[in-house]
Amino acid sequence: MIICTTVDKNLRLMEFSRAEYIILYDLDKKEIIEKKPNPAMWAKIKRPAVARECVRAKPDIVLAPHGSTCFPSYRIFKTAHLKVVVDNNGKRLNEIDPWGLNMKEVIYSSFVAIFERFHRLMN
Repeated sequence: MIICTTVDKNLRLMEFSRAEYIILYDLDKKEIIEKKPNPAMWAKIKRPAVARECVRAKPDIVLAPHGSTCFPSYRIFKTAHLKVVVDNNGKRLNEIDPWGLNMKEVIYSSFVAIFERFHRLMN
């Protein structure tokens, strides 16, 4: 099974908007298939940039670190018929124990995204 997710330089799960890399990871072989710089680093609207990149990569499933799946990203995944699971930031790929995406997570992530945008405007 191939997952698409975002990680930091130590390969720990990191929120879509803050991660350094987006990766495709083979859960069966326990290896990274593809690793590239996170497109959110240069995007104005960060989380959806990662969602679009994951859809393009055609994984079996998306592992969205907690706080990553705002409503626009949720719509992108839903339109692409991609299953999304969630796990906490900071976990290594061999430690994951994900749960299914739910509306509470989408609402939480949307508020985090709005807060980040306001914070960027203020700085």
